[in-house]
Amino acid sequence: MLMKKFNLNNLDQDVYYFTLENGFKVYLVPFSNKKNFYAVLGTRYGSKDIDFSCNGDIHSPYGIAHFLEHKMFEQEDGIDPFKVFAKTGISTNASTTFDNTRYYIWGVNELEKNLSFLLDFVFSPYFTDSNVLKEKGIIKEEILMYEDDTSWALDDTLRKNMFYELPVKEKIAGTVESINKITKEDLKLAYDTFYHPSNMFLVVGGGINPKKIETLVKNHEKLKTKEKKEIIRKTYLEPSEVKEEFSTLYKNVKVPKIEFGIKIKKEDLKISDVKLSMYLGVILTSLFGSTSNFRENVISNNIATNFYEEKNRYDNFYTLTISAESDKADILIDKIKKSFVNIKISKEELERIKKVWIASEIRMIDNVEITVDNICSDLIWYNDVYENRIELIKELNIKELNTLIKELDFSNQSLVMILPKEEKGLF
Repeated sequence: MLMKKFNLNNLDQDVYYFTLENGFKVYLVPFSNKKNFYAVLGTRYGSKDIDFSCNGDIHSPYGIAHFLEHKMFEQEDGIDPFKVFAKTGISTNASTTFDNTRYYIWGVNELEKNLSFLLDFVFSPYFTDSNVLKEKGIIKEEILMYEDDTSWALDDTLRKNMFYELPVKEKIAGTVESINKITKEDLKLAYDTFYHPSNMFLVVGGGINPKKIETLVKNHEKLKTKEKKEIIRKTYLEPSEVKEEFSTLYKNVKVPKIEFGIKIKKEDLKISDVKLSMYLGVILTSLFGSTSNFRENVISNNIATNFYEEKNRYDNFYTLTISAESDKADILIDKIKKSFVNIKISKEELERIKKVWIASEIRMIDNVEITVDNICSDLIWYNDVYENRIELIKELNIKELNTLIKELDFSNQSLVMILPKEEKGLF
């Protein structure tokens, strides 16, 4: 329980950290030149965590993690957390992804008071039949709103096409049907399982006093338990292949939209998670980044607009996705597919990308929010924090990259297209 520290990226930025006996992890990043603060209380519980063991095998309805996030802001005493924080000029919000849920506060005033209240309300659930029923109506409206958004439609459909078993194939918020199934008992079981301190963490950065926060956390009533909890999540037998190679949607768009994805199983590769993630980033940047020949070609020849590439991690898989708007979709898709054949990245190109990334790490070190969020991401993906990401970048080398490229299978591909509604039935 002793507080320790390390230096982030050898850039004169200390990070203090300690772990309570119950497994609750705390990371504190004091900035000498800042007055504001940014705090994140997180749990390793996201929309994919629907199958787990707790006195027997449990299968939760899809969307329950997001539902639970909503419910945490309703307190038994009727106090509204948004109003409590607003009284001292503090902002608050929360988010649920596939693998975690986070509660945020940020501002300048009364950090210890507001941080104590953040811990109070997240560790004080309140579920009744009536407030669960009321929340269902709110979340159903949110689900229907996102169904009309073409970007969400592309993402949701592509994941559904790519995965057979992993729950990431379903929407984070669930469906109207799955939300209808959620009961207060489901919420309490999920909360008791995944909102245990041993599955959670707190990261605070900005103009803070680490010693004061250490004292606050160690003395907070809601964290006094010494018990640790083992969570047994289901292991899914997910095939390497995509489930569907192609889907077409028809919506209110003027220009067709596409999202192309490649599914990569990381278990098949003998390389660390963090290095694999970096090398996949190198490949995406080299092929489709802002200075790539591909991007210059498709934009200058009016083949695509709003071009965007992304890398995501889902359990034992990574996906590489490329999205764009194009009225020459066939030409664009052909070019994207050919880019993944016989990939060649020179040593000079790799070194250039490394220099850009290192410069970015140096710039980000002065940004409180990015620094805190990066630590949170490390805790979620690796259950630890990489103290020196710059050194990891420097270790990337062309021999290792070329070996990985030969091992990677880029053939598991899926494509989703959104066409104007008026084109439906013409083909």
